[in-house]
Amino acid sequence: METLWEKVKKGFILVVEKTDELTKIGKLKLNIVGIHRKINQNFEELGGKIYALTKTGKRKKPVTDDANVQKLIKRIKQLEKDLAMEEKQLNNLIKKS
Repeated sequence: METLWEKVKKGFILVVEKTDELTKIGKLKLNIVGIHRKINQNFEELGGKIYALTKTGKRKKPVTDDANVQKLIKRIKQLEKDLAMEEKQLNNLIKKS
């Protein structure tokens, strides 16, 4: 038969484990929000660059040939990969708990 102390100890361990899980979930959610914000900022910057490149209407080359535009597109793609990875980790943690 379990003593009161053993029951309290098991309960305490369970609380600590659950708190750790919830902390990890919270951190992942914050990371996801931060990545979404960075993606939106990069899209805004990309739109501004494209507008600046095309506003005169005299541009002969496609805007995708511009080095700054390519850099922003590459950055957005990497952020989207980071986002997918964070969301996958979050889903795995939620399923586990």
